[in-house]
Amino acid sequence: MHARPALALLISLIFTCYPAYAGHHGDAQRGAVLAEKCEGCHGGNGNSRIDGFPNLANQKYFYLVKQLREMRTSAQGRTGVIDKPEHDYSELLRQRRSNEIMDAFVFNLTDKDIEDLAAYYSREPCNAKSDGAVLTAPQFDIRCQVCHGERGIASNRNVPNIAGQDAAYLEQQLLNLKGASENDGAQKRRASIMEGQVRHLSEQDIRDISLYYSRLPCR
Repeated sequence: MHARPALALLISLIFTCYPAYAGHHGDAQRGAVLAEKCEGCHGGNGNSRIDGFPNLANQKYFYLVKQLREMRTSAQGRTGVIDKPEHDYSELLRQRRSNEIMDAFVFNLTDKDIEDLAAYYSREPCNAKSDGAVLTAPQFDIRCQVCHGERGIASNRNVPNIAGQDAAYLEQQLLNLKGASENDGAQKRRASIMEGQVRHLSEQDIRDISLYYSRLPCR
């Protein structure tokens, strides 16, 4: 009875997660120089050693570009550089990547800076190491596989790899998405596909799936 709606959802996810391909840009050598300012949190080569901060090494180029551009937009909007009515700005924060810790680092980045940083990190080898053995996949892992791949390595340029990602970071992002889906909070991450997937997960579910992906090999 529920097979058709489930199939329709799966097809919708597939088409959303697999848009048309575009070229790769960016100067990785210049990006390496720019990335020196990022070492404190993200590690010398994008492999963070601080709980709660994401690993950037071997991450998708286009995903990094998108995130950095949206964080820059939010940073500029928060300080009044973007001339928008207050209600429009609140909507911007809800719909885009927003992180006040990153504001000072992304505020003055040019599009070229962002492309070069993304080129550098996307080409760095991921060396993240887990503190424990690989776990059995939670039953609801099937929800993640359509976009993020069976083992957390996405084939789509716009979808982040989550294998080997910091567990605390993954958990916080999922909790933010769940919170946004429940209360439409002004400064939460917004992604309609993800919100639909995490809405019915418990905090323990989120903790389990974050730990599971954090222990998968990142390459």
